Amino acid sequence: MIDRRWKWIFWLGHRRPRTLLPLVLLAYLLFPAVVHATESADFFIVKKVSIRVPRSNNSGTNENATGLLQAQQIAFKRLIQRMLTVEERKTRIVFIKDIQHSIKDLLQRSIIVSEKQRTRDVEMTIDIHFSKEKMIRSLELAGINFCETPYPTTLFVMEDSDSFQPLSESLFRALSNAATVYGFEMVQPIRDMEDLSNFSLMADPNRRNEAKSWAQNRYKADKVWKLSVESHGLSEVKDHATQATDFRLKLMETGDESVVYHFARIVTKETESKGKSKTDGLENSVLALVSRVVDPWISSHTMLGGLNNFLDVSVVNSDNLDLMDAMIKKMELFPGIEKVSYLEMSSNQVKLRLHYTGNELDIKEELKNLGAIDQGQGIEMLIRLP
Repeated sequence: MIDRRWKWIFWLGHRRPRTLLPLVLLAYLLFPAVVHATESADFFIVKKVSIRVPRSNNSGTNENATGLLQAQQIAFKRLIQRMLTVEERKTRIVFIKDIQHSIKDLLQRSIIVSEKQRTRDVEMTIDIHFSKEKMIRSLELAGINFCETPYPTTLFVMEDSDSFQPLSESLFRALSNAATVYGFEMVQPIRDMEDLSNFSLMADPNRRNEAKSWAQNRYKADKVWKLSVESHGLSEVKDHATQATDFRLKLMETGDESVVYHFARIVTKETESKGKSKTDGLENSVLALVSRVVDPWISSHTMLGGLNNFLDVSVVNSDNLDLMDAMIKKMELFPGIEKVSYLEMSSNQVKLRLHYTGNELDIKEELKNLGAIDQGQGIEMLIRLP
């Protein structure tokens, strides 16, 4: 059977000038791309996960498969960083690990974006897609508070000063990597006359809305970060080949209706070896700074896990009304239970629905103490009264 779109194309080619046909064909080819773009709403996408897999002399070893498994674990940790506050990650670590053990059920697809074959290893960059529905459901079942709204696109402005210049490239690279970890886009300004005239508006409270509108209109950015150096110093460490850089950063975050200042003291060590320099400490320090900036956003956009959830329980031999009443009263006292309602009734069986907030696993444990049997995900629990 011919696709209806092709019938329409053939009709146009027959009834219209031939010059229209290439345009119509182009529209047909573009149509699936539009559909594909809308599908991303169903995914949490963790982009640019870079890993290196040592090359193996064993012909049976698949470096790509090994790399994908490593990338999936890294991607899960990044996704958790984006969705959970630091405090939530610390207090719910046990439940997070339980979810991570079922990572295969959460994955939608893994796409190798680039692959470089090296002498000793294979370097890959991979985009990992998680099912949004399954991920959210897993967090809800565990009673974990989460945020599914990513931090907004951010215009990044770096102070233009001589003392800052040696650090600017390394700092921007570290900040870009941190933005990738937290899943938001960081935009660099063009720095033309229009930009330079608007940079000064950021520090003026009376013209802050103008600066915000400019960033939104020109760069589609809802946040602006302006980074400057408060102090900067160099000192030798142990040997002449190693230098320590000690500097204090001030990051001004402009967005919404306020300006927030974040400060960080960063110490890096630069070591000269065989004519090459290596800088340690910068990536982790900058990631910690970005975490302090993004964490309040996550907290303010958090959804409470487990709200408006319910769990069904089937009770057999329910004709003993005294036992039924006593059992329901116990259920109503479970932590997090809002109400217990009758869903179905027959002569010898009742199905109850427990409405609760919080952690489903805790509710199931309480039910097991009443003799309930867990029959698996998606199936009501079963209680047999004597």
